[in-house]
Amino acid sequence: MDLRQLRYFVGIVDEGSFTAAAQRLNIAQPALSHNIRNLEEDLGVKLLTRSIQGVKPTAAGARLYEHAQVILRHVAQATEQIRGYCGTPSGSVTIGLPASVALVLAVPLVEAVRSEFPQVSLRIVESFSGTILEWLNDGRLDFGCLYDVVKTRSFASEPLVAEDLYLICPPGAGNADIAFDDLSGVQLIVPSRPHGLRERLEKAAREKCIALDVAVEIDGLPQIKTLVGKGVGCSVLSLSAVLDECRQRTIEARRITEPVLRRSVHLCRPRGMPLTEAAGAVRDTMLRVLRDLVGQGVWPGELLLDGAGDD
Repeated sequence: MDLRQLRYFVGIVDEGSFTAAAQRLNIAQPALSHNIRNLEEDLGVKLLTRSIQGVKPTAAGARLYEHAQVILRHVAQATEQIRGYCGTPSGSVTIGLPASVALVLAVPLVEAVRSEFPQVSLRIVESFSGTILEWLNDGRLDFGCLYDVVKTRSFASEPLVAEDLYLICPPGAGNADIAFDDLSGVQLIVPSRPHGLRERLEKAAREKCIALDVAVEIDGLPQIKTLVGKGVGCSVLSLSAVLDECRQRTIEARRITEPVLRRSVHLCRPRGMPLTEAAGAVRDTMLRVLRDLVGQGVWPGELLLDGAGDD
């Protein structure tokens, strides 16, 4: 098994087709098939299956695909770090963002990186916090944003911003504060367990000895906001996630008090993974963009940056 075979294998799985992978990898299809046969013979297991739906990995192939992605990523990082000594950041950087963070941060960050570091290829992946944590632990991300991080040996973290949580209501509800106890009579639209926001709400409810009325469980920020706007129920989100809708008066936001519900966003990266010049440049740019967003009120919250992580 060598790096070339792994690249070919990953390309086939990504494309779901030998033909498409051969075109992407700029290799003749018979040669591509030959390399995969050799790989399967070396490992003693079938890695791919063909059907009318395309090419898919077997159980063993899916596991190899996970390892191959990490291996190839580490090789690329090593190459980029050495090339980074030329003084111009270059290479790829991958960041995982939860939906509510991506909503406010992704576009200005991409614009800033493209303007200042044209040789850096920035990839932003939007997903749930649990998935981002898994990818950080697997070494698939250079950075990931997570909520309410507890210090761990597996990755380093630095606090970015603290956000208050709001009850998000249909139009006409007003914007007056609401006590947490009063949520007991509200039909809620919330993510399913074990989503971090859901767990935060249920923890507060247990502490206050009240029951929450969960009317709808749905794991999608746009869908939650649409349902709230149509009057199906209310939700609990950060203000940054609904600024546009609040300005358009399609929904209302009421700050939750007694107690105030607050969560902090942290920038995390895997421990033991060398920080490339490109990744360091993107991190510095992200922190500067974040300061601007909070300072301008685009990201409502309290800035927590202290300029250093917990390494």
